[in-house]
Amino acid sequence: MTHSMALSWSSPTFLVRERLLELLPMTTGYVVLLQAPAGFGKSVLAGQLAARLGWRTLWASSLLGDPKDQVARALGLPSEAPWAPLIETLAQEPTLLVLEDLRGDEALSPLLRTLPALVLLASREALGYPELPKLRAEGRLIQLGALELAFTPEEAKALFAGRDDWEKAYRMTGGWPLPLYLSAFTQEPPDASALLRGLRDSLSPPAFREGLLMSVLLYLPEGIATEATHELFQKGLVRKTPEGFQLHDLLKRMAQQSLIQEVRAVVRTEQTRLPPGLRAEALWQAGLHQELLTLLEEPRTLEIPPERLVAWRGLLEKGGARARLRLGEALLQSGDRSGFALLESLTDAEEAGLALTALGHLAYYYAEPMLGKDLERARGYLKRGLELLPRVSPELAGRFLNDAARIFFEGGEPKEAERLLAKALELLPPGSPFRLAPLNNLSLLRFELYGDLLQRVRTLEEIIPSLTGPLQSNRPGSLRDLGRLYLLLGERQRAETYFEEAVHTPGNPLASLEAEMYLAYLQENPEALERLVSRAGLWESPYLVERGRAFLALLQKDPGWVEGLEGFFAGLARAELGKDLSALPPYPTNREERLHWHVVRYRISRNIQDLEALLHLIPHQARRVLPGLLRLEELPPDRPELAQAYPLREVLASGWQAAVRLRAQEIPPLRAQVLGRFSLQGPLGKVALEGRRREVLALLLLGLSRSEVAFELWPDLDEESARNNLSVWLNRLRKSLEPWGVPTYLQNDRLVRVESDLEQLEAALEVGAAPRVLELYHEPLMPGVYLNALEERRHELRAKVRGLFLQQSEPHYLRRLLELDPLDEEAFSRLVELHLLRGEEARALELQRAWQRRLRKELGRTQRSPS
Repeated sequence: MTHSMALSWSSPTFLVRERLLELLPMTTGYVVLLQAPAGFGKSVLAGQLAARLGWRTLWASSLLGDPKDQVARALGLPSEAPWAPLIETLAQEPTLLVLEDLRGDEALSPLLRTLPALVLLASREALGYPELPKLRAEGRLIQLGALELAFTPEEAKALFAGRDDWEKAYRMTGGWPLPLYLSAFTQEPPDASALLRGLRDSLSPPAFREGLLMSVLLYLPEGIATEATHELFQKGLVRKTPEGFQLHDLLKRMAQQSLIQEVRAVVRTEQTRLPPGLRAEALWQAGLHQELLTLLEEPRTLEIPPERLVAWRGLLEKGGARARLRLGEALLQSGDRSGFALLESLTDAEEAGLALTALGHLAYYYAEPMLGKDLERARGYLKRGLELLPRVSPELAGRFLNDAARIFFEGGEPKEAERLLAKALELLPPGSPFRLAPLNNLSLLRFELYGDLLQRVRTLEEIIPSLTGPLQSNRPGSLRDLGRLYLLLGERQRAETYFEEAVHTPGNPLASLEAEMYLAYLQENPEALERLVSRAGLWESPYLVERGRAFLALLQKDPGWVEGLEGFFAGLARAELGKDLSALPPYPTNREERLHWHVVRYRISRNIQDLEALLHLIPHQARRVLPGLLRLEELPPDRPELAQAYPLREVLASGWQAAVRLRAQEIPPLRAQVLGRFSLQGPLGKVALEGRRREVLALLLLGLSRSEVAFELWPDLDEESARNNLSVWLNRLRKSLEPWGVPTYLQNDRLVRVESDLEQLEAALEVGAAPRVLELYHEPLMPGVYLNALEERRHELRAKVRGLFLQQSEPHYLRRLLELDPLDEEAFSRLVELHLLRGEEARALELQRAWQRRLRKELGRTQRSPS
């Protein structure tokens, strides 16, 4: 089960069981128990209940594995999730949860104790769950058995649509729904041979063959369904579940018992439609064991679960070399050491590729601690494998070296492991899916060996897009790791983006939960963190509980959050909050954790040696990680060079002049907008200037010299007094423009590194760029400032703009002049002339009438006596 989907039936032949539906609850918090043999319509009734409710419906079957695992996947959670988060998610919206084919040994107690949904249990046998008697006593259990599920005579008669053979069929079946329905559908007496004969006559030949194929399949994926599949579905012989289409169990047994030769013939002709796993299962169920062995001998990757290969052990042990190779690896994957003997028998195979694959598996699993870790034997298989490399394809050689690198990793020889992984990547073709494993392994290894943080980031960004399908469960963790690495690099916004994506990416809810904790911590949201810690408790994850509580302790400056907790992050929080070096946890082996360990030690001690040790961990990118680990004010005052990786805005705002001087060339220009408004934008945001400071800046923007500015502002003072006044106001202006205290925009009493729209306008006027002038020019220039020099520049600009626009042959330039001066007669005449030249007499006449109205209005205004 991979997603939520209600069971769906669409055959009109199925009666809506109103009699039974009226007995069932229509709210959560109840259990419906359907207990009857196959063919009594348990699934049909469940589907009709789902249709009646219209809720989210989740369907799981014990035939497909642990029902809890299926429900977890349907909810977007990993199959290994405990019941607690499943129950929490189920309770978020009304849900019908259908669990069928139960045996009674499933671990359903947490579900049955809490009942976050309406739970329907379907079984052919009595169920001994201890919660059921209590639910029955509380009136929260509704149980229907074969007696209730059997058709009544009235229902049978309705099913046969008035045909008079209903009564005979009812007597023969005793109201058993499935054969009764089949008899009604096929118009044959209800016995196996007659029913099959009736079905053959009632279905198209392709649909009947499709039914025979489905008799040996647990399900047929919807993606490979055909018109024949849908014919079976429309006629009610197949149900649609989240996994795909399923033939009814009774029909499966009838086909396999009575028509096995036809079933085998259909499997032989149709097997190529099926994905390898289902194809192998079909061959097994049809008894076509030799054909199954032939499939398993094909030299290609077959996605067959290890547990199925182990289940076929008796057959595969009799098969060829490749079948035994697959079995040997499956046994070792399952923790069964008997797989070693199978693989060892294949190491001398004539086919070099097969022998090398066996040697690679042996090298890898003999280095596995859970299987005993025998590195000496593993090295022996490595040596033999290396001798075969020249005889195999580059892809097989690369896969072998990736497996063999495990020996050196487990043996404490990381550089040799690195060499093998690098060689594996050289050999594996660019498009090979097998590149992901050595890429990831190598980047982790290089980070641990050399502190190469950036290559680790690049590798994760490279492989994450490929983490889909069967690799989807790795995606949230990789996104979380990438967010954590960007946090180390001080790129908080990018880190939060990856954390957000991890939170909303299905596949690994624990990784998503940790990413959500990081977000809550970064956003200083203790309420959200407390909820997340509670959720981690539901997941029974001590690591995440510790991580979240350590975040809370740091956020709220309260060591009580980590009281009694053991773990690396709890220890760091205790040491930092208590400023106690003795509370530090043991020195970690993980490089990323060592970075955090040294940060806390430096914060407590302020010992430069601790800072140097931290920088040594990321030798070539040390300064890049400082913004993610230490606040700017925590850096030693005599080490301004360490501030070079911090955001420039933060450095400027700090006023650390030595650090600012080192970054002076990075400071962006001051941006002034003075056409139609007066606005200044500096690197720290908007710069507010009023009064005399604004006047001084305005004159400097006009390009006036110091003497000219002084005379313009204080014409009645002697030159020395005026210059002294100007010095005072220049200092005040400098403090507004350069609050970081390092000369940047005011140097030698002139403005430098300033970009203004006035400067851009004058450049456009210089080259006669009319469209650019039209875009830039707005009046007045520097509003709110009233000075003679400025008034002269305003008139000068207006004249230049007017002269340029009058030369243009497009009406919109002249209309702009009339917006600036509605009584500009020359602009008006030129505009009328342009419209006449274009043959737009009506438009010209309309303009003339508007002009006359405007003149009369203006003349009347000038003649009106003042009141």
